[in-house]
Amino acid sequence: MSFSARFSQGAKAAIPIWIAFVPSSLAWGIAAQSHGLTLQEVFLMSAWVYSGPAQFAVLVPLAEGKSAATVLIAGLLMNLRFLPMSTALAPFFRGVKRLPLLIASHVVSASSFIVPYLQFQKEREASGGASVADGYGNLGFFVGIGATAFTVWVVGTTAGFTVALGFPPGFEEALKFILPGYFAGLLVAEMKGKTMPLICFVSIVTAIPGALLNPGWGWLATAALVAIIGWGLEKWLSRA
Repeated sequence: MSFSARFSQGAKAAIPIWIAFVPSSLAWGIAAQSHGLTLQEVFLMSAWVYSGPAQFAVLVPLAEGKSAATVLIAGLLMNLRFLPMSTALAPFFRGVKRLPLLIASHVVSASSFIVPYLQFQKEREASGGASVADGYGNLGFFVGIGATAFTVWVVGTTAGFTVALGFPPGFEEALKFILPGYFAGLLVAEMKGKTMPLICFVSIVTAIPGALLNPGWGWLATAALVAIIGWGLEKWLSRA
């Protein structure tokens, strides 16, 4: 099947992602405005970073005037998850040249990963487990999802910023709850099994001392430490 036909298939498959992106992108745009970002900064961050969790994570350090290194490392830690996602998708793009893959990699997200990955797995099983040969066709399906979802995210964040400009004076204090609310929602969604409660406990115990010891880097070092401990706990519990 041609690239354009598969692109259209991907765009249709992305409709649920668009619906999910609308409220979250609007929320980030509103939060960004309340934290002092300009419209140009909102647009550029959404276009270049394109990662809801990372964009939410760097709002506070940006607003507090933290160093560029702190902001970059925070974003990097949040986006390391894209490495295993890209690795899992790579076998389905065999035969595709590096430049198209490099361009397409910009629109990798959790949503644009899982939908194509499940679709490619389904197609592989339907073909009796044969290896996937239509690399460019698969790339078209992926780009159909990723590029359209990317557009919705960028438009949604800039729209959220514009909407926030119409809020009355003083309302920005209430908007600051969007950021902790966003991460609280992510946390609740992951509250399964024994690992997450233990990670939450470790976070509570280490966060305050870390912030007191070094207000600039303490929170980032604590986040990295908790991530390592969480990874170790998952490995240990899976073997138990």
